[in-house]
Amino acid sequence: MSAGTSELSVAEALVKPCQNQDLAQQAIYKQFIRSSQQLSVIPVRRDVLIEAARLRASMNIKLPDAIHAATALLTQCSTFLTNDKRFQVVPNLSVVLLSQITSP
Repeated sequence: MSAGTSELSVAEALVKPCQNQDLAQQAIYKQFIRSSQQLSVIPVRRDVLIEAARLRASMNIKLPDAIHAATALLTQCSTFLTNDKRFQVVPNLSVVLLSQITSP
């Protein structure tokens, strides 16, 4: 099994550590979100941005969400793992909510 994420995840994950000026946490996140045998970090390419624009034009989702969804669709992602129910409206995206697979 392999996992993938948009490189946009780096920017999203670093917000709080940057706000807190936590250099150690920033380094941990940067190290964690990098391409490896277990995780592919997919660049935000032009085709991703064009697909994201199409998604935004056809449904009411924010640009970062559209980029994540477009990345998943263009890489033929078999399962989109999230805890954001809004992704369930994206056509052809097989969404699995973390809350559905974890027990309280």
